[in-house]
Amino acid sequence: MDVTRKGFLGLAAGSLAAGAMAGRSVTATAATAKSADAVRPAHRTLIKGADIITMDPAHGEILGGDVLLDGGKIVAVGKGLTADGAEIIDARGMILMPGMIDSHRHVWEGMDNGVVAKISKTVNYYNEYKLRTMVSYTPEDAWLAQYASAIQAIDSGVTSLIDYCHIFHTAELAEQAARGLIDSGIAGTFCYQVSHSPTYKPGDTVKWDDANAMRNAPADEQHWQTVRLLQERVFTGKDGLVRFGLCASPGFSDRPMTEIRDELAKMRTFEPHIIAQHHRRSHVQRPPEVFNQFSQLGEWGLLGPDYHVSHGTGFIDEELDMCRDTGTMICATTMGEHSYPDPSVHGRARQRGVAVGIGVDGALAFTHDYFQHVRGAFYNLFRTDIGKEIASAYQGEDVLDFVTRLGARSIREDGVTGTISAGKRADMLLLKTDRINFPITGLLADRVVNYSNQPDIDTVWIAGVVRKRAGRMVGVDMAALKAKINEASTRINRDGATIRFV
Repeated sequence: MDVTRKGFLGLAAGSLAAGAMAGRSVTATAATAKSADAVRPAHRTLIKGADIITMDPAHGEILGGDVLLDGGKIVAVGKGLTADGAEIIDARGMILMPGMIDSHRHVWEGMDNGVVAKISKTVNYYNEYKLRTMVSYTPEDAWLAQYASAIQAIDSGVTSLIDYCHIFHTAELAEQAARGLIDSGIAGTFCYQVSHSPTYKPGDTVKWDDANAMRNAPADEQHWQTVRLLQERVFTGKDGLVRFGLCASPGFSDRPMTEIRDELAKMRTFEPHIIAQHHRRSHVQRPPEVFNQFSQLGEWGLLGPDYHVSHGTGFIDEELDMCRDTGTMICATTMGEHSYPDPSVHGRARQRGVAVGIGVDGALAFTHDYFQHVRGAFYNLFRTDIGKEIASAYQGEDVLDFVTRLGARSIREDGVTGTISAGKRADMLLLKTDRINFPITGLLADRVVNYSNQPDIDTVWIAGVVRKRAGRMVGVDMAALKAKINEASTRINRDGATIRFV
């Protein structure tokens, strides 16, 4: 059965095919662009007259500045720049800023917006939803979910992310999930979780405890085979926009520390760019030989510059210092964590020198307007006294730091993206300011953090490629894409509802 992105979806002109599924054989073929609105390769571009938030201490904010792009990178930043043969973008009256970074997102969930929402009675339905959904996907669905949700991220100004991919349990599903993310044009790291071995299917009756045990089971040889396949067929090098990463299996609690040590050691034999894992402080006491608190990972020498903590709520200062000293990264999801008993650690982590970012988390449960999450990073600080003290010293640039310069550090992309600086990858947003209630006074970063919304995004560049222009995604029929994900979501959730848990 051949499945191409263009033939199957008919959505995005000028793209690679999603692949063909025949047993475990996957191929990719080129599709010819037929639309004038097709995505074009990066080319020499001069952005003129923008008000620039560089997030680079050497440049600060530049009013009426210019930026030259060439070969997917930023070549020069300043005023009065010229460039023979370059495309000229008149950006007068607009704000240019680095592309935003989402350090923790379950990308696939963006196909199911609203199925589980925070402001809803469905909020406690999440794990049951996962158990039903993971066995109801086809490889085509996996590609579509990842592609469509990543397109939504780009549309909201996110240019790099960590995809905590924790549902696609077969090799075919995992491969197509990775290809869908790559085909969207976004940058970041695809983190495949070495977990889930469900033996049931739609229409079956299964014990609830058995289904949960399958969800929380440690990695087995099937998962390691999938890791090898992903590296052999999809992530064959380290120079792509999307890097290869891994997520540790869930259910660390009550597992022997020796077992966790061995799993992390096995993961590192594959040299993933990032190893991600959910962590929250436990308030239950356990014997020292089993996993109980995050600090045990540090005591066992299992942390390092490849280790990425999702959430980290409730971490004490000593654990944050442990992250700083080992190079371990953290992402807080300030909207997702608002109901957790322990507050987000992002403010305290930044204060203590940790590479910390923010993220959306469950893409089906929250707004995709990423500026709302940026504001959430500030408002969430007021849950604690120390957070209020931190917030009192913040201005717009401090909050933008979580999704730009510091955000790049939090996804192990320091030196690659996160600022508008010569030599950095050309990941940028151009914002309109003509909305009647968009302010004309104050620091640029203050204006953006307090007032910008997704509709203000005029242009998005990722590695110098225009992915959004004049407020519209380039090369993507958004109406057709919405129709496809609505159809797939309805079918998947209908099939999942036929599973009976007892």
